[in-house]
Amino acid sequence: MTSLIKVTFTSTSGEEVNGHAQYDPAAGMVTLPARLLELVNRATGAGEGYAIVAHEDGYRIPLLHVENGSYRVDRARRQRKAFLLQAWKAVIAPTKDQRQQSGRFAHTLSAAAVIGAAGYVGSGRVWTLSAVTDVLSLVGIGVVLFFVGAVLSKGD
Repeated sequence: MTSLIKVTFTSTSGEEVNGHAQYDPAAGMVTLPARLLELVNRATGAGEGYAIVAHEDGYRIPLLHVENGSYRVDRARRQRKAFLLQAWKAVIAPTKDQRQQSGRFAHTLSAAAVIGAAGYVGSGRVWTLSAVTDVLSLVGIGVVLFFVGAVLSKGD
């Protein structure tokens, strides 16, 4: 039974086109649509290099040419960035969406800190220096996290 799989065509001229192709998982064969075949033929005619990869479960799997329009999935060369590398890149060079999610998370933590401070004030019967310090710390953390969230959530 065939299904659709996401395919990306990339050429050395910088052209990158995403599309979907028919995929037969049992045979490991991908049949490109006419639009992507035209790009392959144009790149070949112009002497450009190109690569075609399929996307499956977060992996980029190279496609090997079998015959006109048919490609075999090369599972031995599938590529996926390591988890720790992805986590590190999310911290040092986050995408726009990752920055916005981090901003939302900072706003959530800010609200939790302010609510915690309010609960502390409402439940405290005896005020000691330690209790005042705790409330001021929670409010300060809430304010700092609010501004961090505002900076991270800004649109580009």
